[in-house]
Amino acid sequence: VARGKKNGLDYLFHLYEQCHQYLTQVQNTAKERGEKCPTKVTNEVFRYAKKQGANYIN
Repeated sequence: VARGKKNGLDYLFHLYEQCHQYLTQVQNTAKERGEKCPTKVTNEVFRYAKKQGANYIN
């Protein structure tokens, strides 16, 4: 793989990091509302990611 190009594993870790960020945002929103917080990336997090424009995450 040429330097500067992302290989499949780099892309996977990038997606993983994005999912973590979306999970954190969903947790913060739930805490503000006094609702139950998800502790893992669930369908709720995926739905939130899609609403934010990350249609490539499913």
